[in-house]
Amino acid sequence: MENFAPYVQHISSYFSSNAVGVPCKIRGKLLGKALEDKEFPQKKVLSLVLCVAVMLSVMVMGAGAAFSDQDKIENTEAVNMCTALNIIGGYPDGSYKPEGNIKRSEITKMICVALNGGKEPNVSTNTTPTFSDVRGTNAAWAEGYIESCVAQGIISGVGGGRFSPNGNVTGTQLAKMLLVSLGYNANTEGFVGNAWATNVNVIASQKGLYEGLERMDTSAALTRDNAAQMVWNAMNAYEVEYKTTIVTDENGKLETIVTVQDKVVGSNNDKITLLEDKYEAKTFTGTFDGNDKTISTLKDGQIQVEGMNNKTPSESVTAKFTYDFDLKYIGEEVSVLYKDSTNSGTRYQPDDNDTIYGVVVTGNTSVVNATVDDIDGDYNTAGKVSISDTSYKVAKEGKIVTNLVNVDTGAPWATQTAGVSDIEELSKANGDTVKFVLDDQNEIVSVYVTTTDLYKVTAVSGSKVSISGIGTIDTAENGTSVYDGVAKDDVVAVTKLYQDKPADATFVIEKAEAVSGTVTAYNAKTITLEGTVYDVYNEANYKSGLTDDAVTKLSSDDLDKEFTLYLVNGYVRAVQKGSEDMNNYAIVTDVNSGVLDSTFNEPKAELLFADGTKKTVVLHKDSTLYTTSSEHNDTAFTKTNKVDTALEKGEIVKYAEMSNGQYKIEEAVKAETYTATDTAANFYDKDTKALKGIVTDGNCPLFYTTADGEYKVANIRTLDDIDLSSGGKQTAYVTNDGKVVAAFVALAGKPSGASDDTLYGIITDDGQVTSKNGDPYTMFTVWTGEETTVYVEGDTVSSLNKGALVSFDKSADDTYDQSDFTILDGTNTAKGQAIAVSDYSEADQTITFANALKLEGGAYVEDGKTTKAIDEDAKIVYIDADNQTKGDDGMGITSFDGTTGYANALIVYEGGVATNKIVAIIVNTNSDTNVLGKTDVMGTKTVTAPGSVTMTNANGLTASAVADKQTAVKGEAITYTVTFSGTTTAATKVMFTAGSNSTVDTAKCVVTGNWVAQSATQANIATTKDGTGTVTFKVIANGSGSVGAPTIAVANQ
Repeated sequence: MENFAPYVQHISSYFSSNAVGVPCKIRGKLLGKALEDKEFPQKKVLSLVLCVAVMLSVMVMGAGAAFSDQDKIENTEAVNMCTALNIIGGYPDGSYKPEGNIKRSEITKMICVALNGGKEPNVSTNTTPTFSDVRGTNAAWAEGYIESCVAQGIISGVGGGRFSPNGNVTGTQLAKMLLVSLGYNANTEGFVGNAWATNVNVIASQKGLYEGLERMDTSAALTRDNAAQMVWNAMNAYEVEYKTTIVTDENGKLETIVTVQDKVVGSNNDKITLLEDKYEAKTFTGTFDGNDKTISTLKDGQIQVEGMNNKTPSESVTAKFTYDFDLKYIGEEVSVLYKDSTNSGTRYQPDDNDTIYGVVVTGNTSVVNATVDDIDGDYNTAGKVSISDTSYKVAKEGKIVTNLVNVDTGAPWATQTAGVSDIEELSKANGDTVKFVLDDQNEIVSVYVTTTDLYKVTAVSGSKVSISGIGTIDTAENGTSVYDGVAKDDVVAVTKLYQDKPADATFVIEKAEAVSGTVTAYNAKTITLEGTVYDVYNEANYKSGLTDDAVTKLSSDDLDKEFTLYLVNGYVRAVQKGSEDMNNYAIVTDVNSGVLDSTFNEPKAELLFADGTKKTVVLHKDSTLYTTSSEHNDTAFTKTNKVDTALEKGEIVKYAEMSNGQYKIEEAVKAETYTATDTAANFYDKDTKALKGIVTDGNCPLFYTTADGEYKVANIRTLDDIDLSSGGKQTAYVTNDGKVVAAFVALAGKPSGASDDTLYGIITDDGQVTSKNGDPYTMFTVWTGEETTVYVEGDTVSSLNKGALVSFDKSADDTYDQSDFTILDGTNTAKGQAIAVSDYSEADQTITFANALKLEGGAYVEDGKTTKAIDEDAKIVYIDADNQTKGDDGMGITSFDGTTGYANALIVYEGGVATNKIVAIIVNTNSDTNVLGKTDVMGTKTVTAPGSVTMTNANGLTASAVADKQTAVKGEAITYTVTFSGTTTAATKVMFTAGSNSTVDTAKCVVTGNWVAQSATQANIATTKDGTGTVTFKVIANGSGSVGAPTIAVANQ
């Protein structure tokens, strides 16, 4: 069985954030109590601060297999559980490929394994194969599974003696297989014949097989993601059986009646799910207390969960068992899927004698993730604290745990006032992370703080790293992690976990984040570097002793000079004079036999820079060189100070010019990015701007050799495709932040370039019928960057209208058919994509746009961003969408207007495929409408109108409710006004519960008349009062989907 556990061992990645205070969306479905309640509840997790990327990884890593593309999985719980149950797995490269289609051969194995309790079944093949297209093909591995499923009536062939093992499976086809697996008879239920699909879908819906997949096209090819959800739904569905009854008809004849019912077992005739039958699985739900790192009584590898066992009646117990579960979920409710051993161990709860299928977070625990800087230290409100401008009640008793030391007790508080004081005491101007856990009363009961600081490495010897201010740490002990290449004098960010004593603690040692550039402004709280403002750690002096040229304060003499800022959690902790920027690349064209840090044998190298210039430089003593085993390919990674044993001609290095004029370099190419004889047919793809499948940076230099062996350089984005299939070439490349930033190919020649003729623009008139060559044509003017007249065949042109955005290939005589035009309305990527532009870099040839919008501080802002490369020949056309004419091209491509939230540009991908290059951008320069001439905020979600008010106790009142808007984006407020009339006959209250994808605002509801606001969700009115008036409730949309209708109920107080 595949390991279902997370691969992240420490919580430092969880308690780090680049976007503090930004609400996060957690994708996927959570387990809940599906096995016990036979339902599929949607759970809620409150997460207010960590950036989206971090929180998605958090949700997935702790709850399932650590697939490399986990963020693409929608049905998280189902994939996790099917993986844990050994029903489905990933690919050798570590991915799951959720968007890929499931094959007919693959589904037969999944079903056979599921029906055999997760174990490999003992299947066999027939002497003569049933199907002609399985044995002897690439699907031969599945023959036994196919024959088994066919024999059980689960699946059949496609006709003509064929099975089509590599064919896709539709939702309806899988539903039929799963229904038969549950016990249904295909012939009895009409799963054969012309109406089979209808019959299958009816029963599949009744059995919950499409639960969570309501929008899925059941006739379309099924993705691996949705296939896992359907299988998981089936595992939680009741099995069925057929009951035969003999009755006497009206003529006195005996008649046999066969009916299908949920299968019953045992003396109590209990119903049984497929999961319970085949896996004997149960769930245990409780609070995750920690693991062997934080709880001394646990054995190695164990975790502890406190909850109610599976006895009748249930009892509160502490379960201890071996499982690899991430500490980022400490204090939260989890569900354990396990098979209870009847021969040993403790019954009715998981232990080390049981089979543990998986542990998942239920999502029932409210959690607030923040930094200490988000805590208002002077909130001064009784019983409450403010975090990221949101107030939270504090429980009467609780604890603060720092760096997961003494998690059982932490630093306890015994009164609400003490708890408020202790939490507010944490408030500081730094990025140390805090996790607040709320109880069932939505009161803070536990606080987990993780602190990180910067230190200097003073020595490295094998696995031992000496750090000033801490001591010597053996990185091979206690699960300590350290980055590759740690070296003396490195500045590092250190987090100490689990124990106070350094000898017993676990350390997370990471290279400190450093940014270099010119300081243009500063004060006690901030430093402005290259236009970016950085907050100063604790608004105090900078830490000294980390570098040779460290400063503790800036002065006016430091303005407009270069500095390096060392950051911890995004805050400036230390400052060094000069730059250590190593983001520039060059190629070595010659070296001498010098030695680093030698004045007698000065080390020199001739470098060819990205701008085409050459320079012989002296290498700085801190340069990083490795003994070379072959050109580029430093497999040994043995450090050396001898230049001629490390550097070869044609080796890419990154460099920084130091204050003494010397060059600090580091060899940049590693074994995995070097190929001695590369025969890639698509080494560089001009269309996607990708080198070996990895997108290139806009300034990426390609170093290459000419026919006479001379080294040259060009910006790779200016080049055409590079095909190496005709003869292998030596190649190398360097990546940074997911992009290729430098590359080399021994081309022995010069690369070339290309162009495009498609036009893009807006139709600026209504069209006029005219004659051309004796035939009727409709003449339009299209603004394509210039006025372009087109003649469209016919006197009626229904598809072309003034204001429409179009693309077309220019013809020689300017005549066209309607089909020659593509209407760019953004309805799918083939028709362009309307975007809200965040940034455009002409120099870098990239455009950044919002994934979605959210409302923040009264303005629309990005909720995630995407950056795409723009083809060097891309057409950029400026239009005025509101007035349906040309736009002001002097404005350039600007950011979207945050006051309107309109998409201000439309991008066109080559071939209409979003993974291809951007070949055109149509920019709207009039912010009165979006680029399509409409007034729709980008990416809004539907707000469902409230239904009838539930009058549990009307008490003489009538009521109706309305919402103030029909659409909303993330962060946008929606108000629901309940209007009352009548006179009360008893003390009455109105209660409000937010609909899906929305959260009740914390402020009290607003009332008129005799109504009295009690909270954000309740208002009261006394008896015998005139009930005429209104009560207004407010919710905030979370942007995850359509906002559901709220529940509004009137009842006795």
